[in-house]
Amino acid sequence: MSVSWATSSPAELRAHHARDAEERAGPLPDDVSESVVEEAGAFRGGLLFTPPDPAPEVAILYFHGGGFVAGSPTSHRCVTAWLARLTGMRVLSARYRLAPEHPFPAQRDDAVAACAALAGIGVDRLVLAGDSAGACVALWGLQGVDPERRARVAGLALLYGGFGGVEGGSIARNGTAESGLDAETLAVMYRRLGPAAQDAWPLDFAGEIAVPAYVLAAELDAVFDDSALLFQRLGSRADSRFVVAAGQDHGFLKGAGRDPVALRELEALARWVKDRAA
Repeated sequence: MSVSWATSSPAELRAHHARDAEERAGPLPDDVSESVVEEAGAFRGGLLFTPPDPAPEVAILYFHGGGFVAGSPTSHRCVTAWLARLTGMRVLSARYRLAPEHPFPAQRDDAVAACAALAGIGVDRLVLAGDSAGACVALWGLQGVDPERRARVAGLALLYGGFGGVEGGSIARNGTAESGLDAETLAVMYRRLGPAAQDAWPLDFAGEIAVPAYVLAAELDAVFDDSALLFQRLGSRADSRFVVAAGQDHGFLKGAGRDPVALRELEALARWVKDRAA
């Protein structure tokens, strides 16, 4: 069944996204355990990935991609399981409510609640991470937490994020309706979040961010310019990194465990994360 990211129903997009993730996924690391974290209060639950002898009092909080309308911790478990293995840290892949049924700021509220849930299980320091739409959700979470909790964020891992841009050179070069990353479809995707999101894009508040960031852009990605512009606008920090995955397209990390390029990029990210968390 063919789908259109601009006109297909949310149910069709979610089924398509789940199938695509399953087809692209490589094998999971054998020594990482996966457990379900149940919903509790404002926290929407998720999946917890635990490597052998995990680092104490530090964890990664991860938000999945999917255009704000699709995706889940299950669809991104290959990325998060390998991230746990390579960093030696627990990774909580958190659920958040999806558009259009749940307009913004539901996504920001759920990210904030997930930060609080980690604090409740003894995590003193965390790295906020996400890919595609999830990178945007991670930044909304950082913006929404109180100053005390924000001070405990050791770093940001923002992987080929979409941060609200609907025009630019990379979209013109690489955006297609099939991928959902042409200018028209991106505009539809962002409108699904509702009017409140239009004044809350990370590109507008990036200059306020003081946390070190690892920004990974895929060279052939239509939203490459979003990552580049975000990095330019971030508060100046010597320990932030802008990394380009040569020859790669949006979502390539889903092949971790099978694709050596994806695994190599996750290894580089893991080294940076461990340095920040230390």
